[in-house]
Amino acid sequence: MSVLFQTAINTGKLNSFRKLLNTSFKTCNCLCMRNSSDVNKRFVSFDEAVAQRRAEARRSFVVQVNSEASFNELYGYCSKYASINGVHHYKNSVGEHFMLVEFASEDNLKEVIRSCSVHQKDIDVMALQSPFVWFRAVNDKKGAIVPNATLSCINGTEEVDEDVLFEQLINCNSVSEQIQTLYDKTALNDLGVRLRYMVARQLETVFESMYANVAVRPFGSSVNGFGKMGCDLDLVLTNVVTDEMSDPSKRLIFQEKKCEGGRSPWQRHMELVAETLELRVPGATRVHRILHARVPIVKFAHYFTDMECDLCYNNVSGVYMSELLWMYGTLDPRVRPLTFVVRRWAQTVGLTNIHPGRWITNFPLTLMVLFFLQQKTKDGSILPSFKTLFQKAGKEDIRIAEENLNCTFLRDLNKLPAETYGQSDASLEALLLQFFEFYAQFDFEDKAISIIEGIPVRKPNNLALYIVNPLEQALNVSRNVSFEECERLKLEVRNAAWQLDAGYDREKSDDWGLVALLEKKAARSLKRLLKVGNSQRLVSVKDLFNEDEENEKNGKSKTKLTKKSDKDGNVKEVKETLSQIYGKNKEQKMKFKNSHIASEVYRIRRDKIV
Repeated sequence: MSVLFQTAINTGKLNSFRKLLNTSFKTCNCLCMRNSSDVNKRFVSFDEAVAQRRAEARRSFVVQVNSEASFNELYGYCSKYASINGVHHYKNSVGEHFMLVEFASEDNLKEVIRSCSVHQKDIDVMALQSPFVWFRAVNDKKGAIVPNATLSCINGTEEVDEDVLFEQLINCNSVSEQIQTLYDKTALNDLGVRLRYMVARQLETVFESMYANVAVRPFGSSVNGFGKMGCDLDLVLTNVVTDEMSDPSKRLIFQEKKCEGGRSPWQRHMELVAETLELRVPGATRVHRILHARVPIVKFAHYFTDMECDLCYNNVSGVYMSELLWMYGTLDPRVRPLTFVVRRWAQTVGLTNIHPGRWITNFPLTLMVLFFLQQKTKDGSILPSFKTLFQKAGKEDIRIAEENLNCTFLRDLNKLPAETYGQSDASLEALLLQFFEFYAQFDFEDKAISIIEGIPVRKPNNLALYIVNPLEQALNVSRNVSFEECERLKLEVRNAAWQLDAGYDREKSDDWGLVALLEKKAARSLKRLLKVGNSQRLVSVKDLFNEDEENEKNGKSKTKLTKKSDKDGNVKEVKETLSQIYGKNKEQKMKFKNSHIASEVYRIRRDKIV
């Protein structure tokens, strides 16, 4: 079974957009920005963005080096053979150093590969060319060239420390600034996107030796603009049939190997792909096969980039869904920051979970945010409905995915009427509060959430939560959510609305604004417990240690009743003071109610707060 994957972008078109895109893709955030000064071309299309990223990957390679100090030597060595656009440094989880080197053209990269790359003769392997290489050290460094250039970034894939992030949030001047800061500090950055396309390019290079018309495309959070640092990489392996390949005037046609047997042909092909990952792809580890699913999947980890990857076949609808989300995020600069803070809030209160189950996931939450932004206010809506995008589509926008799934919608946002989006100028702070208030009053029992119409629709069944998949309208993307979790969702949005609204009248403190929503309650309570003014003392012993609750209720916090046996075996009650008790147990390790409180106490002591 084969699918037409519409990716034909010829060289002429790519060159015509190169000048426009060279300045637009310096950071990942620029993928969603619009150039307001250009009236005729305000938006960059998803296909153009993907083409630019693929072009970057085709003229780049990743080099393992000793440290960031190897930059001068590596730059000087490679610049002898080709022009270099930039060098990005990062480290993996075990502390190994890598540099992504982007050359001026694909021919430059090929020249470097031909001139510089060698294989080790003393290791019994079947070598292959790959965009992942390593830089061998030499004893004689007299010829090293000191470049007139600097690293584009150092340790570019490092995630922001939580304590640093919350400190920055506390120092913001408004909740809107907090939301934007959270997005800027946690969103997938330029280097993260580049590395994901490098992994796709590596797999494509290996598989091209086996398949003449294969393509590997990233999709999901890696490309839809809603990915955070460290997110997993979703890849789709599919056929690419160009007009040149299917030209009816050509009479010589390649012979093909037909698969025989009871299993799906692409189940067997994915078995081969898994074997290839294990034997031929440098950096691919922990390969796990899930071949009997509706869409066969091969899961693996990529050691050089610290990514967990899912490779599937023929899931082209996932690519089109990524394109749709990317377009919605592009239409208004408030969409992605608002989505990020809602996802982070859901994670904090435990609505989402890293393990699959009865919980809501990030994809339905994203659709909930988009649906909220489609609601009409007195100023108008911020986002258009999917129905509007479908009605404005032309012949060039027709896309048919697997199983004849219609994925047609407007691809060129420059053709979208200005009155259909961005009419409200509400701040991020106001939108966040309105989001919680909207779903606090939403009728989840009778209504379904559908970005197709942009208005609540009647639920077709009695599932706890119904969120319509815009591309497969018969599917509920939240069908796994239980009634208990739906009730928790209702409760948490009400609590968040109350907490955020009540916080507007308070003065700034160490838990104002977003901090009160996003910081875990146990950590926030402990922070208050351990630090009061300059006293640097514990506020209440009873909240840290397991004391007798009855004595606390009776106000006897400084005494404790214990039972002792005398010589005759009679039990009698003995009243001891806390000082006596702790004096007897000086050398015993303090016992806390749970490990989280214990770790927080030790961390605060280490930081000299206590």
